[in-house]
Amino acid sequence: MKQFIKRGLKTILVFIISTIVIYVGFTAKDFYKTCKENQLYLFGNKYNEDIAKLDKDKIKELGDSVELYKEILEQSANESKYKDDGQEHYIGDGHEHSLGEFYDPLGFSIWSFIQVELTQITTKYINISIISGVAIAIAYLVITCRRISTILKFIIGYFGIMIIVPPIYMYTWTYRFWDIGSTYSNMPKYFYIGYTAIFVIMYIVNYKIGVKMTEELNQNIKNN
Repeated sequence: MKQFIKRGLKTILVFIISTIVIYVGFTAKDFYKTCKENQLYLFGNKYNEDIAKLDKDKIKELGDSVELYKEILEQSANESKYKDDGQEHYIGDGHEHSLGEFYDPLGFSIWSFIQVELTQITTKYINISIISGVAIAIAYLVITCRRISTILKFIIGYFGIMIIVPPIYMYTWTYRFWDIGSTYSNMPKYFYIGYTAIFVIMYIVNYKIGVKMTEELNQNIKNN
């Protein structure tokens, strides 16, 4: 029982660590990419030099996208039938309101742009991180189990995961199952590559640990 609990805790720890590492790694990559696309120099120490490097066309494109939403908010606010009725209104009072009635259109447009960008970055890799964490934890559990043969370890821990994970991942995005071709072709390629590398590394490490333990055990038997 004690050994069972110990193995369970180790498996949970592997899941937590792998999930966090995968999520932070991919999220940091997208965060850096977004900053680069929007010309945000997070570690820039020379402000004037950073300003001189800005792409004018990209700045204009960013301004146009914000300006368009700003104009929509202003127009909807001006066309509100509650604008000059002399009553006090608030969001959620049961009437149809425009956000431009309560917030500065330009400021809210900029806030919306930032909010959308941050939401996409922070939520994009949640599903794949959790699923990958579960897959790695299962692989760890299977590989370290001495009662399972090498062939079964690869069948269950590797091929089994490769077959089961893609449909689950696709379902988390669309809430429906796809045909086999679409399911496995739309699965992120880095999952196949990354999981294969991690599985092989864990198997080799576990194998070497097992060989070392066997050698030490044989040596102790000889000494005794």
